[in-house]
Parts: sequence; C-alpha cells; structure tokens
Amino acid sequence: MASTLRLSDSFIILLLFSLWVVEAHTSRKLISIKEQHGQDINHFLKDGDFDDPSLYVYFRLNDLKLGTKLRIYFYKNDLQKLPPLLTRQQADRIPFTKSKLDFLLDHFSISKDSPQGKAVKATLGHCDAKEIEGEHKFCGTSLESMVDLVKKTLGSNVDLKVMTTKIMAPTRDPISYGLYNYTFVEAPKELVGIKMLGCHRMPYPYAVYYCHGHKGGSRLFEVNMVTDDGKQRVVGPAICHMDTSMWDVDHVAFKVLKMEPRSGPVCHFFPLDNIVWVTK
Repeated sequence: MASTLRLSDSFIILLLFSLWVVEAHTSRKLISIKEQHGQDINHFLKDGDFDDPSLYVYFRLNDLKLGTKLRIYFYKNDLQKLPPLLTRQQADRIPFTKSKLDFLLDHFSISKDSPQGKAVKATLGHCDAKEIEGEHKFCGTSLESMVDLVKKTLGSNVDLKVMTTKIMAPTRDPISYGLYNYTFVEAPKELVGIKMLGCHRMPYPYAVYYCHGHKGGSRLFEVNMVTDDGKQRVVGPAICHMDTSMWDVDHVAFKVLKMEPRSGPVCHFFPLDNIVWVTK
C-alpha cells in the first residue's frame, strides 16, 4: 500500500536524494492555493472553514475507517523554487542556532522583518526548542546528518524502512495537486510494535528536516484513498498522536478540528516531501 522500502546503508543517501527530487514539495508555505496555481476552492468551504488549504491535513481518530471522506491538501512545488540540498561538509560550515540569527540573515542576505526572515527565525527556534516529555527531536541540515541522527535515535543496527506519501493517477490523466475530497477505499492498516520518526521539511535557505517521534502514544497507519472522480489515488502514512496534553493550547490542529485543546488525539497525513522512518 504505502511507499515502504527496506533499506541497506549503501542506498540510503541515494534514495533520499531521489525522494527529494521526485516529491519536492514545500508543505509549510502558507500561501493561498488560489494565488499559487489558480484552483478555486470556494465550493469546498463552508462558513467557519479555513481559507488556507495547507491546513487541511488534520483529521480525527474515528475518521480512520473504510468509506470516510475527507478534504485533504497535497501540493507539489516547482523544483526551481526549492532551497538547495547541502552536503554535510557544506552545512557544517554554517552555524545553525537562533543565537546566530543576525549573522545568518546577513549571510543569506535576508531582511529580518521579511516573511523569509521570520521563517528562518521560526525554524531555528523550533529546532533549538527543548524536547517535551516523552519526545525525540532533532533537525537535520543535510541528508547525511539526518540519516546519522535517525540511526542514533532508532538504533544503529536496526532494520530501517522509509515511508512517503505518493499520489498516482490510475488513468493516463495528469496528476492534479491541491485540495480535493479523498475517500478511504481500504480500511487503514495500523503498523504495530514499531518505532518511528517523522521528518518534515522546514522553511529555510537550504534544505532542513525537523524530525521527531514519541516514546509512546502515537499510532501509525498505512492509508489508501481515491478522489471523488476516481482519477487519483493516494497511498502513504498517516499518524495519530494519542496524547496531546503537552501540546501548545494554540496549536492550529485544535482549531482546524474544532476541538478543545489537549482534549484528545490529533491525526494528520504527511505532505509529499515528508519522510517517515520506521523500524521494529
């Protein structure tokens, strides 16, 4: 179902590079889809809904069943607009901490008050933040460093798999990215007895992945969904965070799901450029 590959160390970096090229996608760029590539989403929205389609990745645990229909946003950016991948040697020459923010903004010629400057500050703050109780987290500034940190966290001698979200067109029609209704055409399959880390691309002048996982309390699923017209299929991972009691009360997921903050599980799909590491 999901894109799941068993990895040997000799192919990990090549695999990740190919995933970055093929599924390049900026998931945290909060720009209206109507401005980005002209899709009219008004017919999807009801009073009180959010007009930022990138927020439509969250859902509830009880939605994970055959036949459930959800509005979900998947978008793939132009490769030419993506920040570059750096090698470990290149990345290690550049400081990566909020305490060096002024230096970094000057180094990359970014204005402090610009949207890009605010994004750099937010990413550094996110990566510098201390782990919450029961959490593993780190930021990888190169593919090599991300792989090393994943192995350090999950185990150096474990059998690793990587999962990503894939959009496929069963017919010869081109894939259309955006906000669409998707229906579960198979009962989601839970992966039990595993350790996992989810790695999310962050807004930054070069490719940075924020990876995190919980020592307990999260459930990972493989999902298989199709659009209303049956022309597109999505397979990939989805996760449910069962304990949100330590989350920020202003977390956007609580607003999207219209639920009391910290009151129950929050589930989400993974954008196309995210990577989920799994091991038993």
